[in-house]
Amino acid sequence: MFASQTTPRSRPPVPAGLRQQIAPVVPASARTIPISEALAPLVPGGSLRRGTTTVVAGRPGTGATSLGVSLLAEASSRGHWCAAVGLADPGVAAMAELGLDLRRAVFVPHPQAGWAEAAGELFDGVELIVLRPPARVPHAAARRLMARAQDRRVALVVVTDAAERWPIAPELLLSVTTSTWQGIGLGDGRLSSRLVEVEVTGRRGATRPATFDVWLPAPGGAVRVAERHR
Repeated sequence: MFASQTTPRSRPPVPAGLRQQIAPVVPASARTIPISEALAPLVPGGSLRRGTTTVVAGRPGTGATSLGVSLLAEASSRGHWCAAVGLADPGVAAMAELGLDLRRAVFVPHPQAGWAEAAGELFDGVELIVLRPPARVPHAAARRLMARAQDRRVALVVVTDAAERWPIAPELLLSVTTSTWQGIGLGDGRLSSRLVEVEVTGRRGATRPATFDVWLPAPGGAVRVAERHR
């Protein structure tokens, strides 16, 4: 180790505006995770921003889990690695029907009490995580996971029975408020399609509230936004 024998000169100030001129330009595609064009109206900008948290809330059976899984489909089909933690239902086959590329997905269906640790370990290996906690999430656990997502630039999607089970306001909240199956007829036939109502809100008013009708799935099997309420 060699000590300097001279007094270091003070560093001249950086000219105003120079930092912005020399800063590397990050393309929009590197800041976002793609979602299906059919679901793009639900999300500002039509894609999930890396490092952000989205909460999908809805009572069991209303389609919240299907909506959360559908947000992975486009990313996986384009080669992005995704993970699903705590989603024991609808199962792998149903996930494939929703468009998920199983070759680009990691599943931890039964993490039990270690769900937060299981999710935390995946942040270094995937770009999008869908997480379904088994119960209300402690504030400290939610804060750690959101900070981890931001640090690793991973899009985190949390599926829960009620929005208040995630104690910190997310960047985006998709609330499934109603759900109606179609196709049974007068006692015959089979369930073929489901129409749900989704309310979209953002943190601190950053996203203007809106309500959409969404097919989960449509009569032809696809998942798509049907209509935006005025």
